[in-house]
Amino acid sequence: MLEPQATFAALVTFAAVTSVTPGPNNLMILASGAAFGWRRTLPHLAGVTLGFGVMLGAVVLGLGAMLERYPQALVVLRGIGAAWLLWLAWQLARPALRRGTRTAAARDPQARPRPMTAVEAALFQWVNPKAWSMAAGASAAFSGIADGTLERATIMVLTFLVVGPICLGLWMIAGQGLKSALSDETLARPVALCLAGLVAITALLITVPI
Repeated sequence: MLEPQATFAALVTFAAVTSVTPGPNNLMILASGAAFGWRRTLPHLAGVTLGFGVMLGAVVLGLGAMLERYPQALVVLRGIGAAWLLWLAWQLARPALRRGTRTAAARDPQARPRPMTAVEAALFQWVNPKAWSMAAGASAAFSGIADGTLERATIMVLTFLVVGPICLGLWMIAGQGLKSALSDETLARPVALCLAGLVAITALLITVPI
């Protein structure tokens, strides 16, 4: 059995690897950073972090065992998550498919896209299959990090609350880097369509059982 320090180090590594590797949250943060810049994407990032923290705590405290008894629930969650991502992909692609997008948006403020709010991003975690896999994996792999269930949940949640924003922030900064391309009329459409395509592909991939 690993010593507590070694177990905690392994948990930090797990949190970093799972948080930084591509998934729905990462691609959505990337797309938001590219479309709206890092400042307007911060609520989205905060919502992902807090929403996943709540989910992870719930899984460690017993929700994960219930899902093991009812695996059909995960199938439903995959479907809802995929539908949400396809909707997001359409929202990203729709302005690029229109002519005179910037002029139309200037005339009609309601036509302008907006970043995801903190609440929306937090709620999305409950239909995000990768988030469920991360929470279930952490709960199972690091059950020996503490004797008490509440203490175990607290350690895991705090670890992800610290590591998660750092990893997601890298994707947000990468999106900010793409923002300059979106400001160029000649590049705006292809970049926006590529981002929408990435989100759509992710939506299709998460429907595949793990």
